[in-house]
Amino acid sequence: MAAAGREAGRGWRPAGAAAGVALLLVAGYAAGVWSARSGGRVRVAELLDRPVPLLGAAGVLLAVALVLAPRRPGRGLFTAPVVLVAGVLALRVLIGALDVAGPPRQHTVLAVAAPGRADRLLSVVRHAVGPCWSVEVETGVGWSARHWLLGVFEHGPATGGPVDGHWDGPDRVVVRAADGEHVFDLPADPAERPHGR
Repeated sequence: MAAAGREAGRGWRPAGAAAGVALLLVAGYAAGVWSARSGGRVRVAELLDRPVPLLGAAGVLLAVALVLAPRRPGRGLFTAPVVLVAGVLALRVLIGALDVAGPPRQHTVLAVAAPGRADRLLSVVRHAVGPCWSVEVETGVGWSARHWLLGVFEHGPATGGPVDGHWDGPDRVVVRAADGEHVFDLPADPAERPHGR
């Protein structure tokens, strides 16, 4: 009787390990998505905001966990949540794969460093849907680098034309759009949000 209990316990170890690694991959992807937002860390987003490899591997590991789990009546408590999570992961991986296979939704029109500051980068990105541009600034270097969304603009100064973004010194960005001129001051601390006026 005790030997059967030990055998069942050993059977759960590989299944639990596979499920644990899958959950770590999902947590890593969640950290990447969180870092992709305005103010998030650039390098973390670049490394972990990858749905196809991370969530795909997590789905495979969850399937392995199901196969390795011991066959017994209580297994249903383990199976139902794993199957549900695996289904959600598979759907997200499919959506990610379709995004990769489709045409690019945006492309960078401008990327220029601040005058005299290699730790600040201004970028203007054109989105494929409608005449829409987003303006971002990256502050800091290495793992401390953050990206800040300054704004999303529908048109440039000339209707339908591109949005004009440029540096007005190392600490100030000027954006010209159809609705006027927007000025953003960058604080000395890269972890602080730029101030618009």
